[in-house]
Amino acid sequence: VPGREGVGMRLLVCGGAGFIGSTFVRLRLREQGDEITVLDKLTYAGRKETLEDVIGEIRFIHGAIEDPAAVADAVERCEAIVNFAAETHVDRSISGPEAFTITNMQGTHTLLEAARERRLRYVQVSTDEVYGSIEEGSFTEESPLAPSSPYSATKAGADLLVSCYHHTYGLRASICR
Repeated sequence: VPGREGVGMRLLVCGGAGFIGSTFVRLRLREQGDEITVLDKLTYAGRKETLEDVIGEIRFIHGAIEDPAAVADAVERCEAIVNFAAETHVDRSISGPEAFTITNMQGTHTLLEAARERRLRYVQVSTDEVYGSIEEGSFTEESPLAPSSPYSATKAGADLLVSCYHHTYGLRASICR
């Protein structure tokens, strides 16, 4: 996510209290000087302690990406949304798929609508699980989507939502797998 010349961006980082999200927050603070708001539900995957060293440098909101009111509060004054938030783990998705549909699909939709209404840039952090299984070799960005669990299916569905918002509404959006 490039910033304005000489000035960092105002970012909303969803899922920023998770392992990867908190690392991204630290990198953007230190290397780009971004003004960061973190929106995180603080579940099994996100803990506020992961941000202890930078909590005084960010705005933190405890909330869910599927909650339009929390998203509206969090996105205030932001220029872009980076979405790391997700229900994860294949085994968890098999035993409880509803939470994956709510967070990964409905939550992504809520974020996309906020981005569209405010004309913000949007980055969706995905997973290679959307490509299914492979015997040998590796997938490429051109590989077909072939999800094989509720987790991978809801992440693939979220990716398709991002693509259609780019195509249909002209949303400046990208997907990182």
